[in-house]
Amino acid sequence: MEKRLSMIGYWLGVICTVLAIACRVFIAFNIPLRVGIAEGLAISYISFYHGAALFFLLSIASWCRSSKS
Repeated sequence: MEKRLSMIGYWLGVICTVLAIACRVFIAFNIPLRVGIAEGLAISYISFYHGAALFFLLSIASWCRSSKS
């Protein structure tokens, strides 16, 4: 179970990292990403950045737990 959590956490971390970089590139070119209608809230790259950190830490913690068994 821990190995599966480690693998899923790693790939979710990679996806969040790619999305954070893509959002940051859009911000650099002054293209805001909007959710829903045109006047909706802009997506911040910080949320993807924090998500990537969370999933990478989940992956590391799961790997450490499975290596002890």
